Amino acid sequence: SVFEITLLFCLPLVGMLADRTSARVLILAGLAVYPLVGLSYWLAGMTGFALFIVAARFTNAIGWALESTGVDTYYRRLAPGDRVASAFGFIDTLAEGGWMVAAFVGIALIVFVPVHYLLFLIAPTSVIAFFIVRRAPRDHVPKEKTEQDSLASSYRLTLAQWREWGGELRLLGVLVFFMGLIEALIWFFLPIDAYLEGASLIMVILITVVAATPVLFGYTIGRVADHSNKFALVAFGLLCVAAVLSMLALFPQYGFKLAASFLLGLILELFVVVQKSLVTTLGPAATYGLRGGAFSSIGDLGDIAAPLLLGVALDMIGFPSITIIIAWAAIALSFGFSALGFRRHQAR
Repeated sequence: SVFEITLLFCLPLVGMLADRTSARVLILAGLAVYPLVGLSYWLAGMTGFALFIVAARFTNAIGWALESTGVDTYYRRLAPGDRVASAFGFIDTLAEGGWMVAAFVGIALIVFVPVHYLLFLIAPTSVIAFFIVRRAPRDHVPKEKTEQDSLASSYRLTLAQWREWGGELRLLGVLVFFMGLIEALIWFFLPIDAYLEGASLIMVILITVVAATPVLFGYTIGRVADHSNKFALVAFGLLCVAAVLSMLALFPQYGFKLAASFLLGLILELFVVVQKSLVTTLGPAATYGLRGGAFSSIGDLGDIAAPLLLGVALDMIGFPSITIIIAWAAIALSFGFSALGFRRHQAR
């Protein structure tokens, strides 16, 4: 929990900072922190002290808050207005591709190299990334940025952001929280249910690998989103979530779990690129960082709450009942996005 809790405290502060300074500087700051992550994991392996794992997760949260907020703000400032979703899909595809390459290299090396040495490689790769980012074009902070508020007031301003949002941003916030439930389902509870039903460890790992694959299509999904009514697209995606989850309850076989993990991962990537695009367009450029940090905070709350909610429900009512309940929630949420999509279409 150290990672999520630290994020919860860091994101509002980093979000406000993103509105005052170059996003490129934030990315560089995040990459400067990451070597401490690799070093902490290495020390944990060398000494056997769990405290270093806690330190690794703590520094990882700080580095990720700086780097991810910086990247999102950088893309919002530099990406063409009609290609925001595909820009975010592009960076997702590259990031996930790099993650999968690293995973396969790690699988090949783990037989010969202790895991804490592999994790130490976070340090030199972060240094290499640091010098790559230094060559990236500079982004410019909007002139209308507000400087009268202190950084200490970032938490108050984040809460103010939530209160000032209109219906579109609030519904988008509900979607981001709901995405935490879907993520917990496909990354945690679906593999657990498969294991309890008799799947081997390799088959369980295969579910998570298949769930990660759809992010490779992020750029293509983003291009579709850029040329579509985004609210209607989300409404359709939510109905697809409901259909897949209902089928999961009816057909608990491993093969369908594998297919469901891919389909849910695909829909989740659609939600990610649409959400980032709408966060960009549904507000002024001067508050990209603060608005993006507020949505990241909601996502972090969803990541914290979802395993607890689903874990208790799993013990009380079982996996099939959980999927049916989430399916009904997806249908209800789809009605809200359908109404917004229809309103947008009528306004054209």
